[in-house]
Amino acid sequence: MVIVMDSAEMLLEVLGNESRRRILALLSKKPCYVSEISYSLKMAPKAVLEHLEKLERAGIVRSFEEGRRRYYCIDKSIRIEITITPHVFETSVITGTNNTNFERVVSSAKKVLDSHFNEISVSQLSNTIQEIERIKRDISRIQSVINQKINEAFERLTEELSKDFTNEVERTVVIGISKGICSAEEIAEQFGLPYSEVKKTLENLEKRGIVAKVISKNGEIWKLK
Repeated sequence: MVIVMDSAEMLLEVLGNESRRRILALLSKKPCYVSEISYSLKMAPKAVLEHLEKLERAGIVRSFEEGRRRYYCIDKSIRIEITITPHVFETSVITGTNNTNFERVVSSAKKVLDSHFNEISVSQLSNTIQEIERIKRDISRIQSVINQKINEAFERLTEELSKDFTNEVERTVVIGISKGICSAEEIAEQFGLPYSEVKKTLENLEKRGIVAKVISKNGEIWKLK
């Protein structure tokens, strides 16, 4: 479905703030509590809470309690599209459904891409434009379905790693490598962890045969075994 324009504009307004975008970037890596966000992003706890409240009201973020801490995480997959062309300005929020006929969409898209618009009449052009709009919406839904599948895969990965790693830093480091964050420096920066702690954790994981160090032209990187 395509959610109404007001929803898209409201989300764009919420996401227009750089601090909130930084918070979401951190939460996209793992759930965090307020002081953790504050430390990682060098923001005052009060400001972090204010931003989180706005993100919660927008339906982007939710919170849950674990032990004595309240964690925040991204609540659902949202895809915002902005289209700007000489003839179109459009913002929309797209959600996908699994009943989209992928083969039909690909076939229709290929037919349109092979069209020569200078060879058809004005009435045919009008019909073609409507067909292109329908194909565009279908492709947007397919992209949303793909995003949902990626999210499901990461959810399963996080669930399995939670069983295998009770140490939070170890779990975070392994999740980082699984997401393609492959150097100690990047892991430390992305997750707001001390570099020395990340380096030590990687070395311990290497000794246990969980990760392997690879020397590439870009320097030292780590991969899961």
